[in-house]
Amino acid sequence: MATIVDFERVFQRDGLTLKLYRGEGMALLAFDLDPAQATRDFVGFAVEFKPPRAYEWFPLPNRLRFEGAPAHPNHRYSSLDAPFQKFRWIHVPSKVVRGDYAYRVTARYMQPDGSLVSGASVMGAISLDPVTISGFVNVGFTRGFASSQAYAEKDWPNKEGILPPPELKGIAELTHPVANFQPHYEWLGFEARRLLFDLLEACFVDEELTVEAMIYECREPAVLTALEKLGPRLRVLMDDHGEMGDDASPESESARRLVAAGAEVKRTHFKRQQHNKVLIVKRNGVPVRALAGSTNFSLRGLYIQANNVLLFEDKNIATRYADVFAAYWSNPKKFHEHPLSQQWHVGRDTPESRFSFCFSPRRDEALSLDPVAQAIREAESSVLYAVVFLPQLTGAVKNAIEDLNNRSLFSYGVAQRTGSLTVNKPDGSRGLLPFAYIGANAPEPFKREWSGGEGNMVHHKFVVTDFNGARPKVFTGSSNLAAGGERENGDNLVMIEDRKVAIAYAIEALRLFDHFHFRARLKEGETQVERMTLAKPPSTPTGKTWFAAYYRTGHVKERDRRLFAGSC
Repeated sequence: MATIVDFERVFQRDGLTLKLYRGEGMALLAFDLDPAQATRDFVGFAVEFKPPRAYEWFPLPNRLRFEGAPAHPNHRYSSLDAPFQKFRWIHVPSKVVRGDYAYRVTARYMQPDGSLVSGASVMGAISLDPVTISGFVNVGFTRGFASSQAYAEKDWPNKEGILPPPELKGIAELTHPVANFQPHYEWLGFEARRLLFDLLEACFVDEELTVEAMIYECREPAVLTALEKLGPRLRVLMDDHGEMGDDASPESESARRLVAAGAEVKRTHFKRQQHNKVLIVKRNGVPVRALAGSTNFSLRGLYIQANNVLLFEDKNIATRYADVFAAYWSNPKKFHEHPLSQQWHVGRDTPESRFSFCFSPRRDEALSLDPVAQAIREAESSVLYAVVFLPQLTGAVKNAIEDLNNRSLFSYGVAQRTGSLTVNKPDGSRGLLPFAYIGANAPEPFKREWSGGEGNMVHHKFVVTDFNGARPKVFTGSSNLAAGGERENGDNLVMIEDRKVAIAYAIEALRLFDHFHFRARLKEGETQVERMTLAKPPSTPTGKTWFAAYYRTGHVKERDRRLFAGSC
């Protein structure tokens, strides 16, 4: 066994490799098997796990089975009997607790009579501690899976009622009975929701704390109620660009309610939106915490869309955000000339962890976007991303991502576009996926999925380069990574050079990509619905095995195996 660091561990035994990566509320398991043991009767990997302080091993379930195997009503089969025919898997525990999660991976082989036998087996463990970097930052993601089998299978009433009906627009959105859907929201909002509401509750109970908020959308009734409870301890900059400024908009009604509660509210915008989604916490006037990210304070932002938040516990970073708030508050129309907009601001600088911040609007988008494009161009092993509106963007980042199709490194991506989602595959091809596809075309063993209503499903704006290399980088925040937005919107962009954080965002990119890639393959006919069973050993000497491409030099699946299992 060889341990690298607490958030990335490698275990090897008898030619089988297990590499564990810590994610935010999840773990990435990557496997590798010595080619000599990848014989024609090899049918996949069985995975079992043991939570902290537990004594029993639990097999991870597979939704697919071998043809002829007994069908279960819920279509969930033990991976001991239905092994995973992939070289990596993401495990999301139902509840993350402190301590090490143990995993046992076993290579499984099929006998001529159809029975399964075990080959090499390896065990390893990793902590999924819910705090990213203790005392500094905690990253949280929404689940973004309202359109998923996992949500479809929940035993909850009225799963589509989490949003107001389409005819209820504007102020009516703020009257939605959110108390009726707490289990739905807690599951869908995942760690991002917990970080947001825990922060708001902590501010309410501690009267020494005040909050300064930069809000784009204010459309989540429970968030608005929590802000109202702060009363005069709250100052808010809220967008009023375009329809946001209409008297009947949720933002206008939220502003009226907050003022009535005693808060100080200023409506503002720049050439376009006040697009930040930021909370700054002060203790007796001194900034101590700041929450940022891509998550709008809305029902869609927290419970439908894939989003992220970053909660900083660092006074220097909180002070920088507070300085931006003060500059916006005093003269938003001149911020593009303010010194705060003219440079990157380093908030943390250690040998293995560096965080830098850039604030817009500014006259020249190159300051913020060129480092993103440069990181993509200089990436040596991988580029993973989830970027809303990418098909509509212009600028250096869009060009650098487009150029990935001409390079041999490994790249995965999902990008939002009107009414559908683009899946950029490692082989350079693309799949276009309408969100309602499985809802309208749900084959066995799938249930009908909800499309999630109108609007974006993936709202992230992040890029990860070389996540497991010597120089990993993450770019995230509220910025859409577009030239026009950097010149005209109030936004923030965070550059993170920290392997632990890069791994967390990389796993999030994989989680989304795999979810949507499978649906794109169904739509395009690459995966045949009538043959959605696990592959058995080929019946002829020249027959193709399910894993052949994973060992074919230069194939995208071989790059996948080597990149994540660490054998490259």
